[in-house]
Amino acid sequence: MDLLAQPAVRVFAFWYLILVLKMLMLIFRTSATRMRLSTFASPEDYGAVGASPAGDGGPDERIERLRRALLNDLESILPFFGVGLLYALSGPSLGMARLLIGGFALARVAHTIFYLRGLQPHRSVAFVIATTFLVWMLVLTLWSVL
Repeated sequence: MDLLAQPAVRVFAFWYLILVLKMLMLIFRTSATRMRLSTFASPEDYGAVGASPAGDGGPDERIERLRRALLNDLESILPFFGVGLLYALSGPSLGMARLLIGGFALARVAHTIFYLRGLQPHRSVAFVIATTFLVWMLVLTLWSVL
């Protein structure tokens, strides 16, 4: 059976790949910021470029904000992978799959933008919206397997 032939699974696959792309962009941006600022994660990283930690060697807030945004993604998108996939496989209507899966993904993209720009309460609102869609998928999926 070709899973990608199922419309809801295709919706999930599309949005999940968009979220992975977003996470990769955060990873690359964090790395580029570290290189630009010559602020590395580990002592051996400084040695690899023939440098030593500057100043107090403490974390740079620009890098830490990027890292926190990525950590938040891991905490939300990892559960979405399992819940969203099982939800898509449960045979939901295409409209509902688009609403819940696409809504979750768009809220996560918005959350990252708001996080990087330091915008509250926008960041919290985006988090609540994404979490609501995730819980909704979880409940519907649990209901379908009972």
